[in-house]
Amino acid sequence: MKKIIDEYPKEMRALVLHGVGDLRLETVPVPKLTAGSVLLQVKACGICSSDRERVFVTGTYHFPTIPGHEFAGKIVAAADDVDESLLGRRASVFPMLPCMTCDACKKGQYAQCSSYNYFGSRCDGGFAEYLVVPVWNLVPFDETVPYATAALSEPSAVSLHAVQIGAIQKREAVAVVGTGTIAFLVGAFAKNLTDRVVIFGRSGDKLDYAKRLGFETVNLTDEAYREKAQRLSGGDGFDVVFEAVGSNATIERAVDLAGTFGRIVLLGNPKGDLAMEKNVYWSILRKQKKLMGSWNSSFSAQANDWATVADWMKNSSFDFGQLITHRFSLDEYKEAFALIHGEKGREFLLKIMLEIGGEDE
Repeated sequence: MKKIIDEYPKEMRALVLHGVGDLRLETVPVPKLTAGSVLLQVKACGICSSDRERVFVTGTYHFPTIPGHEFAGKIVAAADDVDESLLGRRASVFPMLPCMTCDACKKGQYAQCSSYNYFGSRCDGGFAEYLVVPVWNLVPFDETVPYATAALSEPSAVSLHAVQIGAIQKREAVAVVGTGTIAFLVGAFAKNLTDRVVIFGRSGDKLDYAKRLGFETVNLTDEAYREKAQRLSGGDGFDVVFEAVGSNATIERAVDLAGTFGRIVLLGNPKGDLAMEKNVYWSILRKQKKLMGSWNSSFSAQANDWATVADWMKNSSFDFGQLITHRFSLDEYKEAFALIHGEKGREFLLKIMLEIGGEDE
């Protein structure tokens, strides 16, 4: 074993989910290195809306589990068969652990793996001080990028993947339905391809935030929203529409906003069964609109959304960190999860970040 720490740690603090609604801060053993792996000292881990569902509604695939899949940290130890140049490097982590044997994996389409593992839901994840990670899953990032910013790599890669599926052309009109972290990241990547990007949503506070990020906005609760949409799209409707919520209402709005031959990219995760009004469905047929799904992100030698995101975080003018509205330590986890669960009322929030290890001194 190679390491930059004085001694391989035996214990760590972690948030352990013992059952639905039963999340506890505990001291647990540090996992052991295996061949081809490193020990990552987790510095920051974002709380995703899916983490809320896992903690409070559905649970994980087994108990106990350490949740968390949006994380970044510092490599502090490595197995003997791992290149020691990785020691001390900063890295985010592609959270999917594909089987490598199914047809999709053989084609390098890992997000479509039929038998995958996953940090934070199917196996222990990033709400902990340390995690053993295969080298294959590491995404090194520049030392100028803060750990909390790099922990946004997972939602950023998901958003970039959807934008690439949308195949936006210069000067095309783009609509993003949703006002969460993913929606704003989709908008940011889309603005790199066209200057005609409009955010649609229902929250006045979040639409105001979108304006501060430089987006045109339309409130879907406004009785005149269709007229505003028509003006901003140039007449017939938007060329590309991204749906980043996953509800009946927002999917129907997304279809409605798309013009003739429009492309609609669906990436919002639904919480239940969906239905569509007949007239909305007819508009798909009559205007030959195209519905496309986007799932996870690309992570292969042929296409790597994560590498692109790492480059953006280093070199682009967009400040990813401005999407982090709340930061908590592990000790403050109850306050963090009360906020995302709505126990503290309807406080404005985008991304909640657990800062576990802090920045390097």
